[in-house]
Formats: sequence, C-alpha cells, structure tokens
Amino acid sequence: MMAKLGWSMPWRFVVSADRLCWASLLLAITVLPIGSPPVLAQDAGPHPWIADAPSEFLRLIDMGNVEIKVDDQRVRNARKSAVTLFQFSVKYNFKYRIEWATRTSNRDPWHASIVAWSDQPQVRLDHQVCLLSNFMPINPWQSKLLRHEFDHVAISTDPRLTKLMKQMLQRRRKITSIWEQFETPSEADVRQRVQKEFDDDVQSIQSLIQRQYDELDGQSNEGSAEIANRKKFFIDLYSPDGLERCGFPLSTDTRSFIKDKLSGASALTEVDKHYVSILP
Repeated sequence: MMAKLGWSMPWRFVVSADRLCWASLLLAITVLPIGSPPVLAQDAGPHPWIADAPSEFLRLIDMGNVEIKVDDQRVRNARKSAVTLFQFSVKYNFKYRIEWATRTSNRDPWHASIVAWSDQPQVRLDHQVCLLSNFMPINPWQSKLLRHEFDHVAISTDPRLTKLMKQMLQRRRKITSIWEQFETPSEADVRQRVQKEFDDDVQSIQSLIQRQYDELDGQSNEGSAEIANRKKFFIDLYSPDGLERCGFPLSTDTRSFIKDKLSGASALTEVDKHYVSILP
C-alpha cells in the first residue's frame, strides 16, 4: 500500500521563507560556519591612506566596503606580514513546492521530491585589510604588500562571483529527500531540508573564495613575487576550467550559465577592467 503525505498537492503547495546568511572567511586562518554573526569590528574612522588612494584602489574599496586598519595581534597570530579578512552576507527569499511524497508502508521511510528556488538574492561584501603598526612605506599604494592584499579584495569582488552566487540560488533545483521516521514529515522538516540545500550553495562559494585566496598566495609567494601572467591567472579563477580544477560543484544549469554568461567576450572585458587597473 502506498501512503501519501496529506500536504503534498503536487505543483500547488508553495512555501516561502526569508533567510539571512552570514558567511565569514578569515584568510588562511579559519572559516566561521554559516549563521555566525559578523566579525568585522569597525574602527572610529577611515585609515588616512584612504584619502590618497588611486582611483583603481578606490573602486575596489567601494565595491568591497574595505577598511584598512592596524592590528598587530591578528597579523602576528596569522604569522603573516598582513591579513585580509573577507566577509559576505547573502539575503534571500526561498520558495519550494512538493512534487510528490510517498512511502510503501507505515514502517517504511518517506520519500519526497521537492522543487525549490530563490527570488532576488542580495549579496553584500565587506573586507578588512589588517597591517602591522611598523608597516610605514613612503608610498603605501606602490608597496608590494598592500597591492597584494588588494589582489585578494579583487578576487572577492570579481563581478563573476556575485553573478555565480545569484544564479546558484535562483536556479530551480529538484531535491530528493528521505525521512527515516514513522510520523509524517512536518512543514518544519521540509523547510529544514530545503534550507540546507541553499546553505550548501553559500558554503560552496565561501570555500571557493578561500581556495582562490590560497592559490593567489601560492602563485605569488605571499605577495613577495610577481605572478608570471597576472591577466591569465585572474581570468582563469572563475572560468569553467578553473572551477573544475578546484573541485567546485557544478550543476548542469550552473555549468551552462558559466559558459554562456561568464565566459563570453563582454563578460571577459568586464573582468579585464576589474583586474587590469591594478597590474604592476
């Protein structure tokens, strides 16, 4: 005998919920779990170097809500010459509908097929570039160290990244779920399962940025060496081949989106402008 969920009217039952996800990433130190509060404490005012920043850096400062601050303890704890902290928040409304839900008997688990999607997700980027108090170059914006830290900012603010995040959340996905329980799964059970699917997407983007940050540090020896082909390096970061090399999970829809929307001539021109302005 096939039992069906009483609330599983296929293609009719639509549920929506608001969600605010905070995902924080500390360069080469730790990754805070989704749901953690923001960790970027604000100083009283902008660093004096901001007033003299060249236009190409001001653009990144604006895009990434960048704060430059002195933080000896954080930098020394990281055993680095400087540390860039990256934080993003994703706010979205998600909806889902249950195509079918059934079990073969009262002693068998529930099986369900759910279609879920998100509407108009909003992404916010915040950064802190933390320096040592004894870092006092004559021209900070020409220093290798500061330029390297802003390479990290450029990676986080790459226009392809936000587009990729939004596409992943907005795509209609089919979720097949099994509940090992005798009772009929509640609305809260279904909502939790759908929420995990979206949280996994946010987590995958967070992990992707960490990998790209690490790749930058590896290619540049923590900023002390020039990258052989900077333009190719940055363009490849979010190319289909680059994403596959770092093991980024790609659905069929996302793969097509990257190929059609993030790899064309107009998209690469935008990327070129994003990075080329900070070439040495």
